[in-house]
Amino acid sequence: MMSSLIEAVLLAALVMTTACVVPMYRRLKRFDGCQAQYRDMIETSSRRLAHAGDAVQGFATEGRTILAQLAREIDLAEAALASLKAERLALSDATPPQSAAAARRVG
Repeated sequence: MMSSLIEAVLLAALVMTTACVVPMYRRLKRFDGCQAQYRDMIETSSRRLAHAGDAVQGFATEGRTILAQLAREIDLAEAALASLKAERLALSDATPPQSAAAARRVG
């Protein structure tokens, strides 16, 4: 009789343990699925960040090139402006000033 009682207690403990383990097993399976999704999202984010970094680096390189070209164009424009100013000054120095009366007779 004593062994039947002990076996009944052990059987009840086994049933309770199984009842606790089965939901925990299901949660662990769901957790594994979530962890796999999380890992995939992290990998995707990592690839996208790498592409974004490459794009930013490309923009920086292209920006430096455009800035250098713009600086050259500005230097050329400044040189052309200085040349025009020098020619204007030379022309104004070479032409004698006309009096108002002489300008009216010509016009």
